[in-house]
Amino acid sequence: AATWGEPLEITEIVAIGGKSDGKSTLLEALLGFRFNVRDVEMGTRRPLVLQMKTCEDAEEPRCSLQEEDSDEYGEAIMPASSVAEVIRQRTETLLKKTGEAVSSKPIVMRAEYKYSPNLTIIDTPGLIIKSRGGEPENTPEVIKAMVKEQIAPQNRLILFLQQSTVEWASSVWFDVVKEVDPRLQRTVFVASKFDNRLKEFTEKWEIDQYLSASGYLGSCNPFFVALPKERNITSNEHFRKLIYDTDASIRKKMR
Repeated sequence: AATWGEPLEITEIVAIGGKSDGKSTLLEALLGFRFNVRDVEMGTRRPLVLQMKTCEDAEEPRCSLQEEDSDEYGEAIMPASSVAEVIRQRTETLLKKTGEAVSSKPIVMRAEYKYSPNLTIIDTPGLIIKSRGGEPENTPEVIKAMVKEQIAPQNRLILFLQQSTVEWASSVWFDVVKEVDPRLQRTVFVASKFDNRLKEFTEKWEIDQYLSASGYLGSCNPFFVALPKERNITSNEHFRKLIYDTDASIRKKMR
């Protein structure tokens, strides 16, 4: 493509969903380490382009952010748990300059780690129904328009997360996906916090019916994920073990 001067639209993944539906937790699980992005509510302010790269020599995560006005990356942020604070400061600085509640200008983060996959995902601001105190009343519509813009390109897969305790037929944000991808040809559905829903089941047929999504999603088969809720995580190795243990407990319960 470079030789012939032709554009090459490489497939990209865009994660969308309502606020607190578990996008940031899932992305941290894919990264293989936590950087406490939820604590600064970064996802409600700016898109985050996560460029994950497998590096066998990176025993500890090496995270760096692209400069705001160039393609250059800054120094690695150590430890990785400090990344969230840097993101918060950068976001506040930009929003103070623009006078906006949210911005479509993405933050680009490169994460090199032994346990990270070679994968790039764009995390979008969480969709909300009402603006919070002090925010412009049109903030929910601004976020919705921003999300739709991110998922509009045909080379982008839509990773749509929704809490498992909400029925697909009752989804508040399902229409946002259908407006952009009406035939659901490039949408992947993920029911998050599956352990919360699993507690409600006592019979096999209930689980079978739920996993089938009752045919509401057509030919699309949703995925289901449960991730650790513990706050007191002592290390990245501990975090990965908790992911494994949570997954194992879910499989045992289903069997």
